[in-house]
Amino acid sequence: MKKTTRSVLCLAVLAALAGCSDDETIINTDSGYAPVVTQGKTLTNTPDIIVKSQNEVDEVTITIGATSDLHGRIFGYDYALDAVDSDAGLTRISTLLETAKADNPNMILIDIGDTVQGNSAQLFNDDPTHPVVATLNSLDYDLWVPGNHEFNFERSFIDRNLNHFNGAVVSNNIKWEENDANYIRAFQVFEVDGAKVAIVGVSPSNVPNWEASAPGHFAGLKFDEELASTRAAVDELIEKFSPDVIIGAFHIGRSSEGGAGVHKIAAEMADKFDVILAGHEHATYIESIQKAAEGAEIASTDISIEGADTTEDKTLSGTYDESNRAQSVKIIEPGKWGWALAKADIKLKKNDGKWEMVDTTLSNITSKNIEESQITTSQFQYVHDISKADAQLVLGLVGGDFTPGTGADEAVHEDYDHESGRLYSTIHTAKVMDTALMDFINQIQLEKSGAVVSAASLFSDSSNLIDGQEYAKKDSTNLYKYDNTLIGINMTGANLKRYMEWSYTYFNTYKDGDITVSFRKGAKAYMYDQFDGKIDFVVDLTGDSFAMDDNYTVTNEGNRIEIIEIDGKPFDATATYKVALNSYRWGSNIKKFGWASGEDVFYDSVNEPVYAIRDMLTEYVADNKGVNASDFTNPNWEIKQYQDNGAITLLRTDNGSGQALWNRLINKEICVNIDPDNPKYPGILDAINVNDVNSYTVNPTQDYAGCITE
Repeated sequence: MKKTTRSVLCLAVLAALAGCSDDETIINTDSGYAPVVTQGKTLTNTPDIIVKSQNEVDEVTITIGATSDLHGRIFGYDYALDAVDSDAGLTRISTLLETAKADNPNMILIDIGDTVQGNSAQLFNDDPTHPVVATLNSLDYDLWVPGNHEFNFERSFIDRNLNHFNGAVVSNNIKWEENDANYIRAFQVFEVDGAKVAIVGVSPSNVPNWEASAPGHFAGLKFDEELASTRAAVDELIEKFSPDVIIGAFHIGRSSEGGAGVHKIAAEMADKFDVILAGHEHATYIESIQKAAEGAEIASTDISIEGADTTEDKTLSGTYDESNRAQSVKIIEPGKWGWALAKADIKLKKNDGKWEMVDTTLSNITSKNIEESQITTSQFQYVHDISKADAQLVLGLVGGDFTPGTGADEAVHEDYDHESGRLYSTIHTAKVMDTALMDFINQIQLEKSGAVVSAASLFSDSSNLIDGQEYAKKDSTNLYKYDNTLIGINMTGANLKRYMEWSYTYFNTYKDGDITVSFRKGAKAYMYDQFDGKIDFVVDLTGDSFAMDDNYTVTNEGNRIEIIEIDGKPFDATATYKVALNSYRWGSNIKKFGWASGEDVFYDSVNEPVYAIRDMLTEYVADNKGVNASDFTNPNWEIKQYQDNGAITLLRTDNGSGQALWNRLINKEICVNIDPDNPKYPGILDAINVNDVNSYTVNPTQDYAGCITE
């Protein structure tokens, strides 16, 4: 295989000149490849083999560095909160790289997606090159795997930024619909001192569902199932290049989300991959997955030191070499927003001219309190200045408290603690009580769409609006942090009831003695919608939970929801109701479950001048010079256990053991049990129960820090 290189100048003029006469450059668009995104062609803006070094050695350590889920964070700053984030940002990753690259100048540096969306990054979407991509270029990133959020905008956006990234762009399962050709390379081969290491990328197959309301975001593209596509890509890779090491760079979670997850691919292809670096979950872990046959139980082992997710414990993992190489594969994820630089050190030794595995070692180098690089900071200071000024733009005043009391937390009535990274009890009052905070979102959706019923989720536990505060643009971003658009659909009463029952599977079933609610293990906050409008209903958490099988066939209709009336009339399962919901919920759930079809859509905000729900909130506040809680108070639902005579309310005021335990939570003397396997959306795993001392832990410090475990 001939190795090819291209000059920067050549690449810059390729689109205009359709090629370069440099005999070291091979460009042949007739072959199905193109140096810029071209319909039906595979983007190949790098040579087949990228040579990192050419030393004559018999032993080599190949180092892979990786970030994931940066979500626009060039700086360690959260513009929605207008606050410093001490363990985030490419400015801190830049500092870590100074040491990491000094130790190994041939490091292969990759980003595993969800890179250019979030944290006010949309302000720069019309730039020729997005500043986050420009930052990756300035830090000499070698490879980029697109995540699902790269497709939140028109396809021209992702096309342009892939074109302008200086390294390789890879994902094996994004294909052109017209001819099944790869949209970008399935893999990239690097050479380090004669050893060939290949990186195979994959993106979520669910993108078309998540972006169903805006097919222009992935126009002409399809996303194949992850496992089958990865198998085919690895087979092709081995046949063409016979790499010495195969690395996975997967922007998918460990479990399935409509396709194969990291664990499944790792288990069934452990004999092919040596290390898998992952993203998408916003999680931090270092694990080993044993080889398993198709359909067999997957065995995963946490191999980090004391479960800290930062360093591999070699006493747990042992040596990974030629003798056991085909029996397992290690996986690592570096968290979100630049929390860490994941590092994989892969040691090889030459034996009779063939490279053999000696060992691998994984670690997450955290950015907590790392000084931000002055070089990167000064280079992109304009991004910070523009983003901060935009976030701080005052639109008006808040009238009235949008949640009861002065703080969002149900127990202690304090707001989100930025240092600890959560509410004290992780229960936002607006999750369990009808509040003006959620009615604000829902009633804007009703007004814009003309629907009778609206569904919306509380995305951020840090969101709250307090009487007398200035409402700045950042408050809209904090309250509604995603770039969702608004959809209006005609929905049967039966399917609306199913939708509501499905939403309330977020909660565990109430048990006698519970003084709080808890959330289903693995439940994601953005999947819990609340319903407003001309609908009155009661939620009973003692009822059966709605359930479906893997084919979305309902196996239990559930009986937690009693709909009393809609639009002034008794609920009718055979009637059709106009329902407003966000674009993600429409594509990922309602349409996929078969509860409505494209023909049922009567409103789509993509056709409106203000099309994002978040911007609709901003528009309202700007037009009205503020927002008043009294204008968005529509008490149309309650949880039965929270009613005046409800079980939870009665226990909290029983002048006995229930009230005493509730007061201990209020006084921060006890902590709730947090779901350890759900770092992206931490929630209460167990309701605090007067009959179960294991349903809570004692707080040694009586502040937030005492309830935080690393």
